Amino acid sequence: MFKCKKCQATEFQLVVQKNVQGEVQVATNEFNEVIVKVGDQEFIADLMFMNQFAVCKGCDGIKHWDYFFHDPVSAM
Repeated sequence: MFKCKKCQATEFQLVVQKNVQGEVQVATNEFNEVIVKVGDQEFIADLMFMNQFAVCKGCDGIKHWDYFFHDPVSAM
């Protein structure tokens, strides 16, 4: 998972090039990794990908992403 360093939001939208063929889908897996599927190809987003293509929904910030892992102990 990722968190915006500017506003602490975890919601984002991807900025996809106009010439991308196929539908773009974003989901998370059981490890809270961000999975991006474009057409038939699927990959796990890393920090470089997020800082290149993700816009924060909280503050519209770009290039402010950092890794964020939930603490399962404090979530109880």
